[in-house]
Amino acid sequence: MTLEERIDRIVHTSEIELVGEAYEGKYELNNGKSIKKFILDELRKIYTNPNTGNKITLSHDSAGKLAIQYKDSEAYQKSIAHIPQIIENMQFLEEMKPSKENSKYDKYSYYITPVNIDGQSHTILSTVGHKGQEIYYSQNVFKGTPEEVFAKAKNEMNDTKYSRLNKILKDIDNKNGDWKLYQGSTQGSPIAY
Repeated sequence: MTLEERIDRIVHTSEIELVGEAYEGKYELNNGKSIKKFILDELRKIYTNPNTGNKITLSHDSAGKLAIQYKDSEAYQKSIAHIPQIIENMQFLEEMKPSKENSKYDKYSYYITPVNIDGQSHTILSTVGHKGQEIYYSQNVFKGTPEEVFAKAKNEMNDTKYSRLNKILKDIDNKNGDWKLYQGSTQGSPIAY
């Protein structure tokens, strides 16, 4: 499948509904230590992504990386409670070699998950690092649908939050401006978690 076909599939994928209050009683918002403890105690398992069939693990290092990003936004913090559902529903976007020398991973896979948190559309870009096993390394939570986020990433060359998406999408010719590259829709009804 080409990158264009994967993008088309992603923009036609239904959002999964994530309950914003799912974190309550599990960890505190705006508290990196609390978030890290929750990830280490509750989420360090092996998950299967049905889209690729790959087994994906959360490690001690990835728990730390995910926890230090907690200041990104409230939506990001709330999404942590749903990492198992995110992994199970994420759609493969692209695989790339690391841009830095001496990276701890040989390559990275990038996945997109369209979600709805507290009635608002968000797009999660998940990064999985490969080195012997596949590690759920980090995630970014963008406000908007994948279609909106892809369009913004193509134009936001100087915004570091969009830099990875910009690099992935740089060679895509967005002819009609709406990322609906093909006419076939695979959209179904939302999945609730």
